Amino acid sequence: MNKIIILTLFYIACFVPFTSNIADEVSSAVEPSEFVEVTIDQLVSNPNQYDAQRVTLEGFVDKVEYTKSSKGEPFTLFRMNDGTDNEVRVYYEDEHLALSTGDKVKIQGRYKKQKKYLLYKLKNVIKARTVEKIANTPS
Repeated sequence: MNKIIILTLFYIACFVPFTSNIADEVSSAVEPSEFVEVTIDQLVSNPNQYDAQRVTLEGFVDKVEYTKSSKGEPFTLFRMNDGTDNEVRVYYEDEHLALSTGDKVKIQGRYKKQKKYLLYKLKNVIKARTVEKIANTPS
């Protein structure tokens, strides 16, 4: 009888995860494989619709910061706006990008309506996979 209990506990310990976040499992199950093209206004206006999705968008760079992770890896932080008060925060890992305020960029990355960093909660954050400078065209 004791062997059965011990084997059952061993089985549970080996094959059942200790922590499980159902929301993460559901969102990854319906995760699109393609990037959705959106505007900054669409993201800011409908954060729940795009949360955890891969997005492509264009905008203007504002307030660039260069820093390093706790492991010493470089990354770039910047705000991106659409020429109005709508803005998202963007971070790009593994490199300090040569960006300046006012540069027009096209990015692809994963959007989060809210991201926690230690004690802070930031809204409208994108972990960029690609950041490409594009020419400013006169409007």
